[in-house]
Amino acid sequence: MYDLIFRNARIADGLGNPLVDGDLAVVDGKVAAIGTISDPAIEELDAQGLVLAPGAVDLHTHYDAQLTWDQTASPAGAVGVTTVVIGNCGFGIAPAPPDKRATILANLAEVEGMALSSLEAGVEWGFETFGEYLGFLRQKGVYPNVAVLASHTVMRTAVMGDAGSERLATPCELDAMLVLFREAMDAGAIGLGSSTNENHRGAGGIPIASRLANDDEFRAFAKVLSNYDHGVFMMTCGEHHGIPFMEEMSQLSGKASFYAPLFHYAHQPQRAAGIMRAAEVARTRGVPVYAQGSCQPLSLSFTLDHAYILKAMSPWPATEDRDELRCILSDPSFRAAFRETLAKPDRQHIFKGRWDWVPVATTVLPKNAGLAGRTIADIAAERRADPLDVFLDLGLEEDFGTKYTLFMLNMDEDGVAELLVNDGTLISLSDAGAHNAMLCDAGYAMYLLGHWVRNRGLFDLPTAIRKVTSDPADAYGIMDRGRLTPGAWADMILFDPEVIRITNMEQHFDLPAGGERLLRRAPGLHGTWVNGVRVFDGENYLSVQAPGHVLTEFSASRPQLGMPVSR
Repeated sequence: MYDLIFRNARIADGLGNPLVDGDLAVVDGKVAAIGTISDPAIEELDAQGLVLAPGAVDLHTHYDAQLTWDQTASPAGAVGVTTVVIGNCGFGIAPAPPDKRATILANLAEVEGMALSSLEAGVEWGFETFGEYLGFLRQKGVYPNVAVLASHTVMRTAVMGDAGSERLATPCELDAMLVLFREAMDAGAIGLGSSTNENHRGAGGIPIASRLANDDEFRAFAKVLSNYDHGVFMMTCGEHHGIPFMEEMSQLSGKASFYAPLFHYAHQPQRAAGIMRAAEVARTRGVPVYAQGSCQPLSLSFTLDHAYILKAMSPWPATEDRDELRCILSDPSFRAAFRETLAKPDRQHIFKGRWDWVPVATTVLPKNAGLAGRTIADIAAERRADPLDVFLDLGLEEDFGTKYTLFMLNMDEDGVAELLVNDGTLISLSDAGAHNAMLCDAGYAMYLLGHWVRNRGLFDLPTAIRKVTSDPADAYGIMDRGRLTPGAWADMILFDPEVIRITNMEQHFDLPAGGERLLRRAPGLHGTWVNGVRVFDGENYLSVQAPGHVLTEFSASRPQLGMPVSR
């Protein structure tokens, strides 16, 4: 007898093959049979012609801290994600020597736009080493499957403390970091995560520690990675590292490298396409270099005292003290200096002064209620005022209560489409678990199935499902997931392709210490199963014994996705 049978489903295997009408049976958390199944099961579910597909494999999340207090990794399961990779960009919370924990949390709060009060109230320190962190997650239980990257910045901080963000490592310090990396790989890390992105800043605006690493430090990590039969290298790159450097890392390590982030820049329309093509050329040489891209417009919601993106732009102040900010932001000399910054071309700054891409999200004062939904450019034109003045004056008038939305990247859909159809572009880059009060891109797979399949027709449904399931799983060596074939783990979603989408962001205050976050829902998603256990019923998470696996064993085979042999 089977544990579970879905009857009358349209089954997508996750490999890009045409959907098959029929039944799917599950035993011991794995797919046992597909077709016309006459045998009974303990539980049977009539799918009524809905699509049964593998759950999304989200390669780029930041649930590292959240998982210590939230088994569900919300909103993962509620938006069709069944496997997550954490430790991205080199940010995480292990290893965590007790005397470095405050620094680790303060830096994480700043660089990932998290409320420090929520982290301090929520993180459970039931571990110190990387291996103990994995054990802690297993003991606590997780709803999605979780794979963990070793975190470069955290290892640097564990060894060097605050000096990790100030200078190069000494040979002894580098040796100590490499010991930590070996310990992580031995414990089951999926690889190494790092960042050299200039917008990544720690507490007080200082660079995050991995930005102080020189190329020889990266090469040393790659050589350690070469000693293992599995592993990946992902890096959030800045202006000084690109595909040639990622290709070198792959050649040194013998492993796949993943460049992030791949967004379409309206002011540099050939930038992302050039990165995509350079990675493709590397793969024609047999070097597995990929890019992590997004299928959604990138936006951030913020108030003037938590202006995450603007903090990277001189002379925007690092302080979040409202009295200090009021003084600075009211100063005509500051405004003049910031206008000069906006007027200067600078590749590393995402905001280019496109005030027509900055709508007012919410207001506080009744007299300003009519401004919600209107852009700063529109309001400034109506008032015959300077847009920067309108932007600052409104926020100050409402005592920092005004929330703005900043649309930044992926605004040109034709440019985005060119990136998405390339097999070397892995659609993920959700940043789920981070920037909680600013964005919620965790539902990217539902957006892909609704917008890019149904509305735009860029992909057929089987291809789109493959792009967010077996492609990312295979690229990272995550075995027997991202597919519905006999013997594979039964990570599944049931959805209506005529309805599936994501909603606008909704405000919640459900993080520890009452912290704010924005969430989206996925109408058309009828359920999510992890290892054969239903964790989400289309409306709510279910109270079940956490079925997710902490993944520590990965394929030793190099990925073939987008490589010449697969053509």
